[in-house]
Amino acid sequence: MDPRIRCVAVDLETTGLIPGHDRIVEIGAVAFSPAGGVEAEFSELVNPGIPIPRPASRVSGITDDMVCDRPTVAGVLPAFLAFLGDAVPVAHNAAFDVGFLAADAVRLALAAPSTPAIDTRALARAVFPDRRSYSLEALCRDIGLTAGSAHRGLADAHTCRMLFLACVERLDAAGAKTEPADLAAIGGPVIDLAARAPAALATVVDLSRAIEGGADVEIAYESAKRERTLRRIQPLSFAIVGGSPAVVAFCRLRGERRTFLVDSIREIRAV
Repeated sequence: MDPRIRCVAVDLETTGLIPGHDRIVEIGAVAFSPAGGVEAEFSELVNPGIPIPRPASRVSGITDDMVCDRPTVAGVLPAFLAFLGDAVPVAHNAAFDVGFLAADAVRLALAAPSTPAIDTRALARAVFPDRRSYSLEALCRDIGLTAGSAHRGLADAHTCRMLFLACVERLDAAGAKTEPADLAAIGGPVIDLAARAPAALATVVDLSRAIEGGADVEIAYESAKRERTLRRIQPLSFAIVGGSPAVVAFCRLRGERRTFLVDSIREIRAV
């Protein structure tokens, strides 16, 4: 990789797993060159505007008291996007971080860069195969990297930077291509902030409002067999099913609790 390229490793802490519903509580990032030199750091706690759920707080150590006087994402995200600029974004499980950043960029009508993001988890799977775990913490332990405080934005961003450099070093030694476009394509479709906003973002927002208000909505739902049905449901909570966001709801048609994949909801309206 060209040593003059500017990269930015980024890590988010959030209230949950669903972009458009859950909120960012911390952004940590470090700008660096492929030669390894750190240029600058970005670290901001974010007031999510909602209580931080206990499970999320236990993971990150971030509490409501720590963020109550901090700016909202509307006050932090523009500064982060300026910090990112036209650099190459790097993240561990990049779809998660980019999904949250893109969802907020859409909500706030901010212009987001289209530079492909590099996923260090996908890189590690290619470079360090047959590992029992590809979590950032486990990988660093396995390959002998010194990690900082796990599950805090800036520390994990630095750890992500070190893992990225270790992967690039291995790929270079093997004679593989390590330009940003090549690395971004490892592991699947290219991820970028401009295009990563969830296609179902508006659906997630509508479902969130229904959950908060205890209201029913009517959905047009397409099954795995491409059969479409109209359902009146009372959304109760969100879940992750097979790596995709889903809504747990009471289905009036079936008279029982059902789980619906958000990406399979073709239409939604309030009733």
